[in-house]
Amino acid sequence: MKVALYARVSTKVGDQTPENQLLLLRQYANQMGWETVNEYVDLASATDLRGRVQWRKLLDQVHKGGVDLVAVVKLDRAFRSAKDTYDTLAYLDTHHVGFVAITQPVDTTSSTGKLIIGVLAAVAEFERALIVERTLEGLARAKAQGKRLGRPPGSKDKRKRSRYLLRYAK
Repeated sequence: MKVALYARVSTKVGDQTPENQLLLLRQYANQMGWETVNEYVDLASATDLRGRVQWRKLLDQVHKGGVDLVAVVKLDRAFRSAKDTYDTLAYLDTHHVGFVAITQPVDTTSSTGKLIIGVLAAVAEFERALIVERTLEGLARAKAQGKRLGRPPGSKDKRKRSRYLLRYAK
């Protein structure tokens, strides 16, 4: 099995070094008898999508082929949210590439791993629905109190956004 290893640290402060993760990943891949095709390392926050150049290169490699599995130490090294987890894993699945977080029970090549991902996806969908609900409730409350919604008057785009918010705050 051909595996791509991915490590990410947010900063260079303290003992945060990608080498700690890579060491664990290399050992695990060796124990499993996997062939490491490449190592990808980012020094960026999970939310810094522009700074995560190596993650994008890894996904490009998945698209081109030659990778059977993507391995990380923990889910939070690869993903910034449950929705991002679900979307990316769906992308990997369409390319017949598995995913494993070696210190967590996430392995999309097993039925248990797929179950856990399904639960994560359901939680992400529920979380997103709650956020939308709360936002609409807050807008409705503000409207009822006579507050002006949206951005201050300015460009046409901003006014369109304000009308949009007013319409859906009912």
